[in-house]
Order: sequence, then C-alpha cells, then structure tokens
Amino acid sequence: MKLSGLGVWNLYFIVKFALFYYGAIDFDFLSNAAFAALLAIQLKDVRIEKVKHAIAIVIAVILLYKDSWLPPINRLTKQAGNVQDFSFGYFIELIGRVINVDMLLGFFIIVILFWYSSQWIRFTTVTIAGLMFIGWQGQSSLTNNNANQVAGNNFAAEPQNRESIVTTETQSPEQKLKDFYQQQSLLTSHFPQEYNGEMFDVIILNICSMAVDDLNTIGVSVTDMYKDFDVVFSDFNSATSYSGPAAIRLLRASCGQTSQTALFKDAPEQCYLFKNLEKLGYQNNIVMNHDGHFDEFKGLIKKNGGLDSKPFNIDSMPVAQYGFDNSPIYSDGAVLNGWLDTDAKDCAPCAMYYNTISLHDGNQFVNHARTTSQESYPTRHENLFSDINKFIKNLEKRDRNVMLMIVPEHGAALKGDKVQFAGLREIPSPAIVSVPVAIKFIGPDVQSYSQIVIDESTSYFALSELISKTLQTNLFGGNSSIANLLENLPKAPKVAENADTIMMYVNKRPYIQLDGGDWSAYPQGK
Repeated sequence: MKLSGLGVWNLYFIVKFALFYYGAIDFDFLSNAAFAALLAIQLKDVRIEKVKHAIAIVIAVILLYKDSWLPPINRLTKQAGNVQDFSFGYFIELIGRVINVDMLLGFFIIVILFWYSSQWIRFTTVTIAGLMFIGWQGQSSLTNNNANQVAGNNFAAEPQNRESIVTTETQSPEQKLKDFYQQQSLLTSHFPQEYNGEMFDVIILNICSMAVDDLNTIGVSVTDMYKDFDVVFSDFNSATSYSGPAAIRLLRASCGQTSQTALFKDAPEQCYLFKNLEKLGYQNNIVMNHDGHFDEFKGLIKKNGGLDSKPFNIDSMPVAQYGFDNSPIYSDGAVLNGWLDTDAKDCAPCAMYYNTISLHDGNQFVNHARTTSQESYPTRHENLFSDINKFIKNLEKRDRNVMLMIVPEHGAALKGDKVQFAGLREIPSPAIVSVPVAIKFIGPDVQSYSQIVIDESTSYFALSELISKTLQTNLFGGNSSIANLLENLPKAPKVAENADTIMMYVNKRPYIQLDGGDWSAYPQGK
C-alpha cells in the first residue's frame, strides 16, 4: 500500500469545485477530504484496487447528492407515492428544468481542458489546494458567523400587551429559533363571546403557487392586481412552501406560529380560526376546485385544520385544467359562483374556505397543446383573477356584508435560483414564502377610503386578529374605519419550515438549516 495521485478522480473534484463556485451545490469539506484521502491510497492487489474504485463510484454519487440542494433521500422516499402520480409529460418538463445547457457546456469544456492539460499539470496538487482553500474558507465563515450570529433588532416580534423576550448577542441560531417559538406561543386571538353587530360573511380564498416573486416574474404589480381591495400585505410570510402545512397554518391562525412538527399534533381549540367563528353562529363551508386527494390534502384540513364539514360538490362543474397527475381542476368561476348560488343561501353568516390549485406547477389547459408551466402561468393567473373579480361583483350584487381574504399558500418558484431549479420548493426560500395577501370589505356601510399597503413582514396571526377586531368594532355597522383595524397589527419575523428544513433571517440575511445540520447562508441571485 502506498500513496499516489488521484488520476481521473481529479476531474470529479474539479467539477465539484466549479459547481460550488457557481452556487449549484454545497461542499462538505470533511467528507470530500476523507474521500480524496481514500482515493490516494493505492493497494498492491490489483483486484482489491478495482473493488476500491467500484465502491468509490458509489461514494462519489452519494457525496454529490449529499452536497447538492436536492431533497434528502428520506424526504424522497416519503414522497414516493406522490411522485408516482406525476404524469409522463410533467416528468419530461421537470427534466428539462434540471438539465442546464450552460452547465453541460461548462462540463464539456472542463473535461476537454483536463484531458488536454493533464500531461503537464499535476491536478492532484490542484485538488489538494482546492480542498484546503474550501476548508479554510469554511472555518473563516464559521468564525465570522459565531462573531455575528445576532439577528437584526427586528428578529423577534413583540407579542402585544406582553414584554418582549430579551436576547443576547451571543445567541446561536438554535437559541433564536427557540425564543421565536416561545414568543409565538404567547399569542392567542380573543374572539368575542357573542356578536350583536351587523352580520358578515368571512370568505378566505387560499391560492396555491402565487408569491410576490412570481408576480414580478410575469410583470404583475401587487397593488395593481389588488387595486379594488382595501388592505394589501406585500410581504406576508406563508411560513412554509407546501400546500398542506400552509393550509393548516392558515386554519390555525388564531394562535402564534408553531414548528412544522407541531402542525400535525393536536392544538388548543382556541387556535382553530373556523371553530372560533362557529361558536359565534357561523356555518363553515369547504369549497375546492379539485378533489383534494393529492398528499391527503382533504384529510389534512379536516384532521389538523379543524374543518370537518363536507366539501361542496363540484362533480358537475366544467373542467378548466388537468393537474400534473392528470386529475381534473375545475373552473374557479364556476365553482365559486356555484357555491354562492346554492350553499351560500342557506347560511347566515357563512365562513367559507376555498382552495384553488389553478396556478400549480405542471397544470395543462383542457383541449390545448401542452405547454410548460412557466409559459402558461401568466394566462392561468389572468384567468384566475378574472374569475375572482366576477365572483366579487356577484357578492356585491347580493347586498351581503363580506370580509373577503385572498391568502396564497406559497409561491410557484417560477424562476428558481442557484439552490433550487424552477418549481422546486423543498427549501422555503424568501422568494417562495413571501406572498401577497389582500382583504376586501364588502358592505354598504363600510368606511373605505383608499388602498392601505402594509410592507412590514406579517403572518397568519395578523389575519385572525383582524377578523376578531372586525367582530369587536362592528365595522359593517359603520362604527369604525378600516384604518382603525390596522392599528397595532402584529408583525412577524420571517421564519419558515418544511420537513427537516428551516429558513430564518440572521443579520437581515436568510439562513437555512437542513436535516438538523449547521446553519448556512442561503445563496442569493440566479
């Protein structure tokens, strides 16, 4: 046994250095250095040496996957059933996003240069130097992070009527996260025991796949899109990038933000927004423009969101699109107005939760040639808001008081970034969880003056507080103005979670933690 050069394995490390520099992957120094050390050991027995290289190929693939930003293997195995539902056409579309032409050309150039120059350049020395540089860079970053781990002064939102929790500059991200959840645990909306004012319906439209970043990508202004709405939240934190958890967080808006794992455990009854309304005489309604089978969505909102009423029957509605799994997606306009013409007549007041997946990745129009999600998104968005605006006009014709909320679940990741290709939402990046929320008050006695835009970061608890305040102030009886409702509105720092993935801001910069590992800055830019 002796030490030798890495030979063709140098190409593996040089390619990974290039990907790391580009920001396409992370780079675990210790694992890669140990792998290089293993490759440098040359065994005397040729057969054993061949076995070593065969095993090394497997290790190389595992290391590359580990260093990539792709979902953890355990996440993929959990989602295997859902992935099997993907249509063949959607798989092809996803492959087209993963394969980056520029990256392939760069790989080709690196291979040719390596092949040409390996005769006079000792690439093992280059590899060792590269590993040493990355190791030094990582240690330097760690030192800087330890010295500057304190987040900005606005990291912790002050619970209303309570003292804020004091933090120190030596806190680790884990301690800050713990303090954040401790502060959020103190928040609870207090709904009135009874309501004697002008009755009004509460209608929440939960839209899948629409973030502020997506609207910027297709050239749509948030304020223009919501020009007829009274209140606009331009930096609302969806706190997750997946539909099921987003819906649960919305339906539990009457308490502060919890961890991802807590979403799937029982919560105090006062946390469930629609249960609070039900106690005041509201009749809860569930309406969706899909069957709710994917990822057990219908079961999640019932078990973990507290919505146990029977969903509105949409079987006779016209189909507008087909999903990535070829399931039917019904016309938003037909479903919304169908509910308004039937079930809405039997409840006074109504509390309606509507979920639409018309903007979801991979959707295809009925009787149209196949297009990519990025190509069809502007048209699908335009159609959705055309249907919503018509629904609003029909609400106004009914002469009923209505508090209408549009709350996107998460973004579509139309552009993608250095970490995640377009459509991938495994990591709840700021571009995915910053969604535009809007509220419109419909009623003859509502004091509405002009659109109020709130740019500070807010989240679901603020919506519950607004509903509670509306009930307490009798806004629809003309006793208060919309501006008064927004006084002392709870703010919320941007913390978001998926399974085994957390994103939060440290020193006004997004950091992520994957699988309980170290915190690292989320790469910015494309």
